[in-house]
Amino acid sequence: MRPHPRRGASAVLAASALLLVSACGGAPGRERPTDGGSRPEATRDAANGPTNGTPQVKPLTREQTKAAVLTAGDLPSGWKVMGDASDAFGPGLLQIGTTEKTPCQPLLDAFVGRSNGPKPAAHAMTELVQGGDAGSMLVNGVTSYRESDAVKIMRGTLDVDACESFSGKLGDDRKADFTAERLDVPRTGDESRAVRVTVAETANEASMQHDIAAARVGATIVTVVRTSFSTADSSSFEDALGKVVEKVKKTEKAARAGKAS
Repeated sequence: MRPHPRRGASAVLAASALLLVSACGGAPGRERPTDGGSRPEATRDAANGPTNGTPQVKPLTREQTKAAVLTAGDLPSGWKVMGDASDAFGPGLLQIGTTEKTPCQPLLDAFVGRSNGPKPAAHAMTELVQGGDAGSMLVNGVTSYRESDAVKIMRGTLDVDACESFSGKLGDDRKADFTAERLDVPRTGDESRAVRVTVAETANEASMQHDIAAARVGATIVTVVRTSFSTADSSSFEDALGKVVEKVKKTEKAARAGKAS
């Protein structure tokens, strides 16, 4: 991430913040969409977003996105929140790096970090750590858009097959080598996708595993990134994704109830 680079082990951990990339399949027994995403049957035909006859879901507000991000109480013991939830957002702010290999750039853009991407209505991000600098980090983002924009972002084309291995630069121009592979996560929300990206800095031997998942809940995109120096525990990563999806659903339900009353 460009604006606030960190040093040492925590710098590598923080570099994955909101790396919203996706390229994985759906539940067992279902045909995998050709673009590598996981979509409920009811949404696969709406490739360009909600139809004209479908009312758009109202985006969450700034306060609502902050209320929906993960807290230490949402996770097993041992996780700690690193500061207050942030609502900072801007072109390139959430971009992990760049590459001259064009098909692979979306893997580093983090979708919501695209410089020319749709502007969100509201955004919140929080970082949680387990085991200190040498442990693991969870970065959770809740970003709300017009529903049609959220659908298009989730369904952007990603070519993991062409990006099994590629080179580029991290946000502060450090050279790095990247690898990517598909990652299956339980289907959640209206649609969900995931990928595993490994980042190895050229200047040292540090190699970080990033398990990255995104889910759409109406007009909101939820992202969870689990970053570790070693193979990360997939169960806590998947549980975190499911937890924040449920928090967004409850926030939306409360907002509708308040409006109705």
